[in-house]
Amino acid sequence: MSGKKSKKSFGLRKPAVQEDLPLPPPPGPPLPAPEIEFAWWQKPAAIGVITAVAVILGLVAVLSQVSAHRDRALAAALETRVKTLTLRAASGQRAVRITPNPRSWSVGADATIAWPEPPELLDLYLPVGYAEFPSFAITIDKVDQGRMMILQRVMPDSNREIRLSLNSSTFGPGEYRIRIDGYTWRGQRVDAGWVRLVVR
Repeated sequence: MSGKKSKKSFGLRKPAVQEDLPLPPPPGPPLPAPEIEFAWWQKPAAIGVITAVAVILGLVAVLSQVSAHRDRALAAALETRVKTLTLRAASGQRAVRITPNPRSWSVGADATIAWPEPPELLDLYLPVGYAEFPSFAITIDKVDQGRMMILQRVMPDSNREIRLSLNSSTFGPGEYRIRIDGYTWRGQRVDAGWVRLVVR
């Protein structure tokens, strides 16, 4: 009997005890994040204003550069034009001999000379020994501008050369076409030669 009781006593368990545990707080709205105070230049409105001002200043700088470049180019062009249109005293003398084309205008330039600076007195020699006329008329035109000079009844020298002495300041850079007409015994003008002169 005692042995059975002891076996039963080992199988007994301690009765469960209910303990009161604290309940979690009921769910509710999340707590608001703390507000961060930005400096005035960090605010969206200030950033937009600064960006707009920077863009405007950039545009003004670009326009100023373009305007300055255009003004410099215009000033350089006007300076060149003033030099070209102003008759100035020649400081030297240079002889230029050009053989006219007796048939028509040449395909290319018959002569190319550098525009002298300072001005020079250009002695143009035009051999006309191939044309048996006692006197000639010389017409000088500048391409894209118009007629510059007409000389009538010009006599060749003993070498049968027509000599023209011109101040180079009267010629600006460009192409000049010199037409030579011979006078017949009746006073009529007949084509006698053509010259294409390029001044660079």
